[in-house]
Formats: sequence, C-alpha cells, structure tokens
Amino acid sequence: MPYQARLRATDEQLFAVGTGQRFIVHAIYFANTTSSLRRVRLHHCTQGRASGNENALFYDVAIAANGTLIDSTRFPMYEGDALRGMADAAGVTFTLHGTFA
Repeated sequence: MPYQARLRATDEQLFAVGTGQRFIVHAIYFANTTSSLRRVRLHHCTQGRASGNENALFYDVAIAANGTLIDSTRFPMYEGDALRGMADAAGVTFTLHGTFA
C-alpha cells in the first residue's frame, strides 16, 4: 500500500494508524524534485505525541538536488501512531510503503 504526500516547510501529519489497526512500514522514500539540496525531518509519534528530538527518525537529513533517499527498515506502527514530517522548502515528495496487519 503506497501513501504519498508533498512535504511542506511546517511540521504536519503525513500518515496515521486508525483505531483498531496496526501497520507495518516496509520502506520510506524521499524524492527531491528540485535543483537544490533540501533537508527533511520525519518523526514517529506514538500515542498522539508531538514531534520532538526523542521520536525523530530523520532530522535535517540532506537530500541532494534531484536525489532520492530510501530507507527499507521495517517497523510496526500501532493504533494512534503517526508519521509527521517537513522539509526546509517545497519540492520533496514523501512515499510510504507498508501493509496493514
């Protein structure tokens, strides 16, 4: 199941696990579609928590101009968990692959 979003310059929810559900993340992709370097942040926020240093998966990670970052680390997400993210400027696409369990 792929899910996509364009990252903005403010932290926002990109994906959330609904009531009674569990989701297994298979891969996360960031695609920088601009001719300039971009920096991204992604947080795994459990139980409705806000983005912070303690739940950062990626923090100001540089994505080269016209570059892609792929992370294929698998991990579970549970009811109420969310992925929140942002980029320093427009032009980055976030793609999440996984399955509901």
